[in-house]
Amino acid sequence: MNALDSIDSKKSLGAICLMMVISLGTLQIQPILGGAFIDQLGLPLNAIGSIFAAELIAMAIACGACALLMASVNRRLLARLALLVLVLGNLASTQLHSETALLLCRVICGASGGAVMAVVYATAALRNAKDMTFAIINIGNLLWGMLLVTSMPMILKAYGVNGAFYLLAGASALAGLGCWRVPKRYPEAHRLAAGPVLPFGLTSLLLVMLFALLFFGHSALWVYQERIGKSIGLEPQQIGGILGGSILAGALGAGLAGLIGRRLGLLFPQLLSFGSALLATLVMVYGDSPVAFAATACLIHMVWFFSLPYLLSMAAELDPSGRLAGLGNAAIFVGQGLGPFGAALVVGEGHFRAVGWLAACAYLVALLISGLVVARFRRGVKHSNPAMSPQSA
Repeated sequence: MNALDSIDSKKSLGAICLMMVISLGTLQIQPILGGAFIDQLGLPLNAIGSIFAAELIAMAIACGACALLMASVNRRLLARLALLVLVLGNLASTQLHSETALLLCRVICGASGGAVMAVVYATAALRNAKDMTFAIINIGNLLWGMLLVTSMPMILKAYGVNGAFYLLAGASALAGLGCWRVPKRYPEAHRLAAGPVLPFGLTSLLLVMLFALLFFGHSALWVYQERIGKSIGLEPQQIGGILGGSILAGALGAGLAGLIGRRLGLLFPQLLSFGSALLATLVMVYGDSPVAFAATACLIHMVWFFSLPYLLSMAAELDPSGRLAGLGNAAIFVGQGLGPFGAALVVGEGHFRAVGWLAACAYLVALLISGLVVARFRRGVKHSNPAMSPQSA
């Protein structure tokens, strides 16, 4: 049985989930790893925003460029090469600790991770149950993130910053074992069934913008959440536990999206997600208690990942070749990269409320755009195979 014949199998889903979680790089441990950059390497506060922004922007550029090539390249070979570079980039990060050198290493890792992501999303678009595929990928991301976030304080204490990068390098090598589950080419049968590849219209562009805004708002606050927790008197282990719990809440949100499907329609999940994230962000930066910090961290993650499968499902329906899903993922990392950069500009010496308002404004704009996207999607798409129907969920 070749990779295409088994594309809907659990083993194939497991392989692309493993590749996806590894390709995220430092994304899920940015708050804790950033604190270690400051405390162990002596980097300034605004340096962590620049380093993480550079990694994520490189990830976005590579993912977007590779997504446009997914209909013609050897996907399996591309994934193998990208994972090899990811291993080497993480190993280099253990030896180069100046701000400039570390930034360059993370750019290399970000670019290779972005190429892996393009392959993952193009492969996921070939599966029949797109709703559950994207939900399970997101759950896998979150469970991996919870494991990393909860264990990272102990790893950093025992092995320092290098321990984190050695872990990422080893995991990247392990993910390479799943590459043979990736079909080499975009199958001709799918190409004929989908018809000619059409240029992206306004609906697609607005959808890509929503991906960027969702992650801009979250990452602007996420990268400084460790410092926010510390500012209200929490210990590193407590912060790690709370952020790990928030990631678990995100897995719950993704699972609910897969189970509910479109019983609530497409608009309500977006209004709920962006509206709740806006309010929770402001409560976090204006609150001064561990309870407020923990509750809002969990709520933001839960609604964030409740919204995401719906956006990915719409992208897969608009473009079955996987290009738009890959570009949406690229937009995610544009937003994820610009968020820390924007936060670094307004945080100053610890003005976390300014960071909160920056994130809240992004959610407000997304809230307004989401209504237009859903309305245009309903008018413009003929649902031959609904990707998030209650039956398929």
